[in-house]
Amino acid sequence: MVSDNRHIISTRLRVLLATLIICSPFSFAKLAITPINVQAALIKNFTHLIKWPDRHQWDSSSTFNICIYKSRSLVKQFEDIFSGKVIKGKGATIINIDSSDLSDCDLVYVAASSNNLTTPLLESAQALGVLTISSNSGFGEQGVHINFFERGENVAFELNKKSLDKAGFEVSTQLFRYAKIVK
Repeated sequence: MVSDNRHIISTRLRVLLATLIICSPFSFAKLAITPINVQAALIKNFTHLIKWPDRHQWDSSSTFNICIYKSRSLVKQFEDIFSGKVIKGKGATIINIDSSDLSDCDLVYVAASSNNLTTPLLESAQALGVLTISSNSGFGEQGVHINFFERGENVAFELNKKSLDKAGFEVSTQLFRYAKIVK
């Protein structure tokens, strides 16, 4: 029974990933399919399925700021992937940050090179209504909203429902259907 459920979930996740990639406005012709490219495509599509908290201060600029925490090399990859893309009606901009000051961020990606998740970073994100995303083992349990992980050859994700609810994010049930839920 459990094996059948896992097979069904795995199949549904594959279908979701294929649909997101095919329907995504990303042009993958120039990009090799790597875990970070798949994560970026999912991040772009996740933003359509998540409503930010009312307290999030959308600045008057025309940019959606994706901040990368402590990884200059990942900044370049994200710049290449998100170049010319629109999120929440704004052009995507990638910003490298080295502190827990998220006042210029709409979303923060905590890079794999950030072995230690800092409490001030999560507290700042919660207070400002900034979505946190990572691909580090255990970070979902520590309070990151969305955490990617590899399941075999597939990219999967977990959602920290308690953290999302506490921050005031409204997440589509479509996203919860394909996620591992962390409490």
